[in-house]
Amino acid sequence: MSHKYWVAGMLPMAVFAHAETTTPSIDDTMVVTASRFEQPVSTVLAPVSVLTRTDLEELQANSLVDALKTLPGIEIGQSGGRGQNASIFLRGTESRHVLVLVDGVRLPRTMLGTVDFNMLPLNTVERIEVIRGSGATVYGSDAIGGVINIITRNDAESTRFSIGGGSFGTASADVGVTRKLTDNLSMQLMGGLESVDGYNVRPDIAPADDEHGFESKNVSLRLSYAPSQNWNSNVIGRWYENQIGYAGGKGEKKYLWVESKSIGADSGYTSGKWNTLARVEVGEQKNYDYAEGASPSADNLTSEIRQIYSSLTSRYQARENLALTAGVDLTLEKILDGSFISIDSMEDNPRQNIGVFGLANWNVTDSILLEGSVRHDDNDQFGGNTTSLISAGWTINEDYRLFASYGTAFKAPTFDKLYGSSGNVNLKPEESENVEVGFEGTTYDVSWSLNGYINTIDNLIVYSGSWPNGKQENVEEARIKGIELMADFDLGSVYNQVSLELRDPKDLSKNEQLARRAKEVAKWRTSVWLGDVLLGTQFMYQGERPNFSGGGMLDAYSVWDLTTQYDISNNITLGGKVANLFDEEYETAGDYPAAERAFYVNLNFAY
Repeated sequence: MSHKYWVAGMLPMAVFAHAETTTPSIDDTMVVTASRFEQPVSTVLAPVSVLTRTDLEELQANSLVDALKTLPGIEIGQSGGRGQNASIFLRGTESRHVLVLVDGVRLPRTMLGTVDFNMLPLNTVERIEVIRGSGATVYGSDAIGGVINIITRNDAESTRFSIGGGSFGTASADVGVTRKLTDNLSMQLMGGLESVDGYNVRPDIAPADDEHGFESKNVSLRLSYAPSQNWNSNVIGRWYENQIGYAGGKGEKKYLWVESKSIGADSGYTSGKWNTLARVEVGEQKNYDYAEGASPSADNLTSEIRQIYSSLTSRYQARENLALTAGVDLTLEKILDGSFISIDSMEDNPRQNIGVFGLANWNVTDSILLEGSVRHDDNDQFGGNTTSLISAGWTINEDYRLFASYGTAFKAPTFDKLYGSSGNVNLKPEESENVEVGFEGTTYDVSWSLNGYINTIDNLIVYSGSWPNGKQENVEEARIKGIELMADFDLGSVYNQVSLELRDPKDLSKNEQLARRAKEVAKWRTSVWLGDVLLGTQFMYQGERPNFSGGGMLDAYSVWDLTTQYDISNNITLGGKVANLFDEEYETAGDYPAAERAFYVNLNFAY
């Protein structure tokens, strides 16, 4: 069951190779995001949540947003239903303060602000790792609130096929095939289609019979070469194309069209105490915006962007109780074309960033661990920026641990903030300090964690003034204080995982609550096997919060989902979901009603 893999809370550690250190009896899911190298989650001095492939299937998630919203610390602001623009707020920080990676590589979309979470279909995802708190010393800019790393599938030899459908004219199909071509070479090919008629996401201004739907196509190819046990290399190509319907400023029906393609290669080598990983990837994305009846063309191209990313990282097990990691990154971002930004007005295009970091994990004793890291980024446009992190963990006994950390992070202004219609070329990078302390353990078979944190953000970038004459500006300071309580336990045969978050997300310059971030969030997930049938529920409560700075409040709401899974055979699974079971009327973005009660079913084959 998925609860074997669910991890929430800060899990202080012993160094990866030091197996004799006393640790509580937790399941050691392997993660890669914290240090870029695979390690047990119990050896990570940061709050970590993991959604495995099993979790995604048990949740009957329809999208990345659908899956992410179940995790602690995450709030969603979405402009309607499937495919519509969604903002991810992690621990009350801005959506742009969350670094989103795919297999450890940041998405090209991030250079234009928030990430398009429709860009990666769930059929390609193996697991999702989320680290809450500053992650900038390992990854650089953007990780003020945390890091989301989407790990794609790399199955053993297999064939998979699934079809699904449901409310709002939803239909989907995907296939995945992995084959060994030789003893050392394997190939994986995946593809999928999805079509959603949708519903009227702006009934206040759009014609009553309008529907704002979503269509998606995707293909990916991976070649893996492993000439020996200690050497593995991959070449990966991905392509997707999405069309999203939406209501324009006067309610007219319009479309966004996104086409993305990327190709990358990585190679990992292990020899004795050394573990080294090299990676390079080139990605391009085109975005179009056009009226109903038109089609994508040069006249409605809003942006064409390119990102080149390369890195070299190495870990050295200096002693049994001491591990050292170091790396260097090179990122090149360029606007190629489009009406969204005038290329002639840009001072640095392309923009280059070189980052160098070091990380040390030291078991001072069997029960005390220290971790320290530092990173320096040199940006063409903003010069140098140094971030650091220091953490300590104390294993009190086999059931309880105490931990604390202090870290800094930054976010460089994106091209749209600098050169867009409301841009300001004088913007400074946003900078943050995050202080955290926590306690976790197991009491009467209940695994729990309690975290408290204060994240202070200087030079926060906000839109100032009235539309359309305002502009982007740095404000003095924002501060987010929060407490997270998480627990997982069994009541008889029913598994439960619960999280409660109390926070104060405040813009100190205006003394007001940050937009679309609630002060109270609660989540509860259950699952129980009845023979070959799995039944589950997901509950979420979000308190009231401002729709935008200085605007009206969005009402608090409670939503229940009901899921089921029937293992027809070892190879065939039937799944179903009732989303918004009690047909709650609510909004996560003002004037964009969330979807009413909906039903979905899917059939999966795996051989």
